[in-house]
Amino acid sequence: MRGVVKRVFDEVHGYIDLTEIELKIIDSPIFQRLRYIKQLATAWYVYPGATHTRFSHSLGTMYIMGLVATRLMEQGYIYDSDDIQLLRLAALLHDIGHTPFSHAIEPFYKNTFSLGHEEISRVIISENRDIREILSFYGYDPNRIIAILEGRYREPLYNQLLSSDLDVDRMDYLIRDALHTGVTYGSIDLHRIIATLVVDGDGNLAILDKGVDALENFYMARMHMYKAVYYHKTLVGYELMLRKIYELLCKYYDDPLLFKSREDIVKAIRTNEIALWNDDFIIGTMVRVYRDRNAPKDLKELIEAFFFRKGYKVLVERSKFSNVPLDVDNDRDVSILNSIVNKAKELLEPHQIILFVDDIKILDEDPYVVPRVIIDNKVSIPIIEADNSVIKILPRRFHVRRIYVMSNKFHSIRKYLDLDTGI
Repeated sequence: MRGVVKRVFDEVHGYIDLTEIELKIIDSPIFQRLRYIKQLATAWYVYPGATHTRFSHSLGTMYIMGLVATRLMEQGYIYDSDDIQLLRLAALLHDIGHTPFSHAIEPFYKNTFSLGHEEISRVIISENRDIREILSFYGYDPNRIIAILEGRYREPLYNQLLSSDLDVDRMDYLIRDALHTGVTYGSIDLHRIIATLVVDGDGNLAILDKGVDALENFYMARMHMYKAVYYHKTLVGYELMLRKIYELLCKYYDDPLLFKSREDIVKAIRTNEIALWNDDFIIGTMVRVYRDRNAPKDLKELIEAFFFRKGYKVLVERSKFSNVPLDVDNDRDVSILNSIVNKAKELLEPHQIILFVDDIKILDEDPYVVPRVIIDNKVSIPIIEADNSVIKILPRRFHVRRIYVMSNKFHSIRKYLDLDTGI
């Protein structure tokens, strides 16, 4: 990179060079907020080392984007060095809109206001004065960065680098999450993947056939990380508990940072107050409510369970890999779990039991999303069609179906439902 003004040390990638505009953005209050948002929400309840943040992940994603974009420029697929900086900026800002505790809290806003972290990122880049002025001062149009983040930039290749099955975001978080959780099967051969990246005749990101082994490892790492880390039964239980706590905090309490509408979030972005919306704010609010003698009983019970690791436990699980999307309305296992929940509610309060169902895409089959491989120096084909690759037979999806109950109700409800005899 030209114009490097600072180097920071990253535990995954070593020294990362920063340009002047990158440093200005990183030093802004709204970006510094990411230091206080954990990458894996409540994963430290299962993996004590998983306390890394969205801040370090954002720097790492930018670094990998720089490596990939530089290689593609050397090959003649990127023509302007300013585009490398543009892509690095998009990677640096891709997670700036994450909610506190990352994916634990985000579904509350998605389900209530159809507002995910991608949309919040777009609003921050377009509405926050600091970010907008920094980008404009150095000659970068915020709308171009937003277009890359939303996958609608005029150069389709740029969209694929940040939003595809093999994008720089996934490359960084797999390595980083594996390091901090201590699991070995999340490791990938990053530099082999980058060294074999090319662009096919249609302008799509592709990989040479000599890089297929590294790509296979990438997909198998994703599959194992989804099963063992991202959807670990205990980890998900604490995320669900935290989400329920946040929902009740918004219901029972008024605080400028307990955003109850899209307009509240936009206002906080414009005034920079959103810089204080982080994990520590949520934890501090929970402590204050827990010490309040007049706090609602259900909320206080959940906070106590969260603080003292007495959270939700899996009562019944029917999770499995599959090659087809989960049809929730007609799925037999979901129907069985619903009947169990309905019966359990005869003894439990609503906050004491949760049915959790999710359909996780392990491998995308969209030819415009899945990476392509060039076989024998000929035309590229989607990796899922390559006969010489095990990716062809990997499961496409992971269906998660679980019932969670409060730990202090676990044994009594099992006995009441007579689950050991096969309900």
